[in-house]
Amino acid sequence: MPLANNVTASQKARLHLLNLIVSSPQGSRLPGERELALDCKVARMTVRRAIDQLIQEQKLERRAGSGTFITYAPITHEFRLKSFTEEMISLGLKPSSKILAFKYVKADSIKSSILNVPIGSVLLKCTRLRLADGVALGVETVFLPTAYFPGIKEADLSGSLYELLNQRYGIQIINANTSFSASIPSQEIADQLDIQKNRACLELEMSDLDQNGRVIMLANCVYIGDQYKLNLSPNKDKSEMEIREKDVS
Repeated sequence: MPLANNVTASQKARLHLLNLIVSSPQGSRLPGERELALDCKVARMTVRRAIDQLIQEQKLERRAGSGTFITYAPITHEFRLKSFTEEMISLGLKPSSKILAFKYVKADSIKSSILNVPIGSVLLKCTRLRLADGVALGVETVFLPTAYFPGIKEADLSGSLYELLNQRYGIQIINANTSFSASIPSQEIADQLDIQKNRACLELEMSDLDQNGRVIMLANCVYIGDQYKLNLSPNKDKSEMEIREKDVS
């Protein structure tokens, strides 16, 4: 659509950027400021101001040393007792995982107390990068008593852990004690998520209970903070939580 003659340079730059945002895949890198300025025939400083405004509106994000990128529009889903795999599928997204660590450790006093296993018991520790449509959303670390789940291999954890425990071991996760807090990621997790060290994250600590009331798994999940918004709607019977996260479709 041709622009009206009275459109200012600032409006022209903003409209050009908005057109790029709606016509380009989410997460795409914008052209450089010089190229954008030439495309819409305005000064480079005008383009920069328009970009700064759209960053404030969370339509764009600037990554040091990388450029300016189109942000992901948030979507809403319910925080239920589902595996990550189930949750992403329910949102129409394709879940995947990348194994970052798979090893055996001994239960310390805290983990042995929560899991009700002897101190020094062997636990499987598995850390996975959780992705949806190929975009990293978080890092998940779980601890499983090997006495309950013998024979788990690294390849088994490419999909839903809940489904694996149910189908192979007859374990159904029916409840979970969950706490969440804002946190700054460690350098290791920041590198795994490909984010800056000072970027705020949401951290969940979970202890999952099976159908017999046993705590059979501990989990620590770190998600990129601005991908999530928690909405609590408690009533006398139950609390519901909604998580708002970036659309990775």
